[in-house]
Parts: sequence; structure tokens; C-alpha cells
Amino acid sequence: MGGPPGMGPGMGMGPGMRGGSRPSLRKALVVFQNRNYRYLWFSSTASFTGMQMQQVARALLAWELTGSYGAMGIIALSFGLPMLLFSLIGGAVADRVEKRNLTLMTQAATGILALITAVMIVTDTITIEFLFFIGLVQGTFFAFGMPARSPLMALVVNPQQLMSAMALSQAAMNGTRLFGPALAGVLVAWGGIESAYFVQSTMYAISVALLLMVPTGLGQGFEMRPRSGMFREIANGLSYAAHDRRLRVLFLMAFIPSLFAMPYIMLLAGFVQEDLGQGEEAFGFLQSITGIGALIGSLGVASMTEFPRKPLLQLIGGLLGGVALVLLGVGSMSFGYTGAIVAVAFLGLTLTSYQTLNQTMIMEAAEPEYYGRVMSINMLTFSVMPLMSWPLGLAADAIGATNLFMIQGGLVVVMMLLAALLNPKYIFGRDEPRRWDDEPATPAAGPERATPSGSRGSAPVSSTAPTTVAARPEVSGAIPLDQPVVAEPARVSRNGRSAGH
Repeated sequence: MGGPPGMGPGMGMGPGMRGGSRPSLRKALVVFQNRNYRYLWFSSTASFTGMQMQQVARALLAWELTGSYGAMGIIALSFGLPMLLFSLIGGAVADRVEKRNLTLMTQAATGILALITAVMIVTDTITIEFLFFIGLVQGTFFAFGMPARSPLMALVVNPQQLMSAMALSQAAMNGTRLFGPALAGVLVAWGGIESAYFVQSTMYAISVALLLMVPTGLGQGFEMRPRSGMFREIANGLSYAAHDRRLRVLFLMAFIPSLFAMPYIMLLAGFVQEDLGQGEEAFGFLQSITGIGALIGSLGVASMTEFPRKPLLQLIGGLLGGVALVLLGVGSMSFGYTGAIVAVAFLGLTLTSYQTLNQTMIMEAAEPEYYGRVMSINMLTFSVMPLMSWPLGLAADAIGATNLFMIQGGLVVVMMLLAALLNPKYIFGRDEPRRWDDEPATPAAGPERATPSGSRGSAPVSSTAPTTVAARPEVSGAIPLDQPVVAEPARVSRNGRSAGH
């Protein structure tokens, strides 16, 4: 099939780029010329600031109410449980409704909950049980909002700018880790935990205001199949991901740090006070140091849009992330707070590079009509992190956070090596982003239906008849993708699937 206007067969990659190209951050920043992307980026920055402040304030509040690692893990569990239960539904909803409005509503609701929490702290009516309930509700909103936000950012840019757009979005999130936690720590130290929650609600209000500047209708040209039942669409999304080799490997790679590495974040508040003997400001500063490393990592990924060995680069980042987690335990025992600062900076750099590469490659591998559902599957991997926080919190109570960090790091290294051994062709080969004229993992045209075996299929398409597909135009502003075009006849390979040019 023919690709979208302005696209060559290699998705913007010339022959000279196959062997690798020089990283260029300036080239990546061109995406900011897109007005809608700018609004979404600044909206995300405000939202991420509130989220980073919330993580610090919630952890400190749980510790203040209970003084237990286990209780902190339970509060983290309250946020992850609805993500596990509702992410797939949220992804199906995101593929059916206006993504901008869904994102807007979930952001507004999260801000209102932050305001309610602040008022309850002021009136001295907050309890650990209510904090758990708030976590459940916020996790539910997150499960519906995030499968819409990330695809929305992808839909407003050209395909060849996708990696830059996603990496710069991650840079925004990690940039907020520089000042969000530190700001929360200072606010808590000077004005109490309630002041941090009041500022959180303000950040979400700013995010909503910026989202209102983004037009509706973006990406509608990809909604080409007839609507089926909600659970049928969820099943189609799962089947689509299961039959795509790249997506299978990427989801496996996403689970490893979520299981064994990232839960360390949930334990930092107690670790700083119990093991390092520091206060709230030191905790906020440590979070900000993590953000410095994370920002450097995400900007580095943004500058490597055309790097051909992204899977190998991701593996290296994961291995070094495991080493950094071991160093957090060893360094804090040997050098105290100073050792912890160095270790968390390295952790932020390595794990953020790993996760940014993983999320970008997932979006490159997926077809746009499946963006919401694919991202909801990816969110299931993130839900593992808060779910693991409770058992890991109990383990930290038993053996100490320092020893636990070293064990976690060792497990990360072992699992990364195992994943590389199981998928050597993918990990050590060249990354080939799915081209818009490549054969898809599943047929992109025609109504989805269940095959006799129960798997997802499509209506038969003639090998000579024109096929209606959605073209992705050059995006410079608000361009609704609501005009399908008639592509040239598809060339069918011997296995019956459409072959790319």
C-alpha cells in the first residue's frame, strides 16, 4: 500500500541512516513547531508536576499516619489495583471516544480529589483508610486517562517524529522530577502536607486549561471499523498484541523493571528517614536528583530518533539499572546520604532511558487504531509496580530497605540476561519501525470479526480491489484525520497478507 503523504518507503529513514546516524537533539526539537503538540506537552508538564508532588506527599502522609513500610506499600497498592483491573477497559474506551475529552475529564477529577484530600488534612479528618480509598479512585481515573493521553500526543505529530514526541514527553515528566518532589518537600516542611496537596490541585487545573486549547477530532480517520462490543474490542486488542512478535517482546521487557526495580521509589520516603536519618527536605532532594538523571536519559533518547539498535541500547540500560539499584544499597551503607544521591542519579538515567525506549518502540510497532488498547496493556506493566510495593514493603520491614535494594538489583540483572537469551534475534538485531506501507500484524482494513477459532481476523479483501485506509497527513496544527483516501491496490503475498513496497 502507499504510505501517507510526505513519507518514503523507509518512514523517513534514508539509506544512509540504516547504518546509524549521529544523534541530534536539535532535530528532535522540531516537533515543538506543532501547535497542538506544544499545548499537550505543557499540559502534560503541569499534570506530571502534580503527580510527582502527589507521590511525595502521599508517601509522607502514609508514613506520618502509620510509620510503617507495609502501610506505605498498601497505599501504593491502592493506586495500582484499579490500574490492573481497569486498564484494558480504559484502553478500549480510549479507542472508541474522543481522546482529548477523556483526558480532560480524568485530569479534572484527579485535581478535585487532591483538593478534597487537602481540606481533610486541614480539618484533621484524614485517615489511612480514606487515603487508601482516594488511591483507588485516582488509580481508576489514571487507568482511563493514560491510554488516551499518550496516543493523543502521537496522533498530532507526523510518524517520523513519533520517537521525538514520545521521548520529549518523557523528558517533560522527568523534568518535573527535578522540582516537583523538591517543591513538595519544601512545602511540607514549611506549610504542612496540606499545602502540597493544594498546589497539586492547582497544577491539574492548569493542565485542564491547556487541554481546552487542543481541538477535538484528532485521529478520527483511524476509527474505520464498525463498533463492536466492549469486551470484543478488548479481546481484539489482546489478540493483536499477542500475534505481534515485537509487541510481545516489548511487553516482556516492560514487566522486568516494574516487577523488580521501580518499586524502590515507593520505599524511599521511609528509607531516607529510617536508614539515612534525614528529613522531608532530604527526601524531596533525593527525588529531584533522580529526576536529573531521568531528564538526561530521556533527552538522550530523544536525540537518537534514527539509531538502528534501540533494542540493544534498551538492554544495556536495563542491565545498568540493576547495577545502580545494587549500588543504592552498597553506597548508602558505605557513604550514607552521599552514596544514595549518586546511586539514585544513576538509577534515574538508566531506568528512564530503558522505559522511554520501550514505550516509544511500542508506539512504533502498533497501528494507530489500536493505540489505546496497546497502551492499556503497557499500563498493566506499570500497575505491577505499586502492586509489588506492598510485599516489598513487608520485606523491607523484615530485612531492611538497604538489603532489599541489593536483592532487587541482582534480580533485574538476571532477568535482563534471561530476556536477551530468549530473544537474541530481536535484542541484538536492528530495530525496524513498522512502516505505514508495511504489512501489519493484522489486516488494517475491513471490519474486525472473530474467526472460527476465536482469534481476531478481518473481512476478506480482494487482492485487486482498492482498499480504504486512513492516511496520516503532515501535521502542523489542528488537522482532523477524518478524510479516508483510496489507496492503490494492495499486493498480496503468498501467505495471504498484504505486502509492503
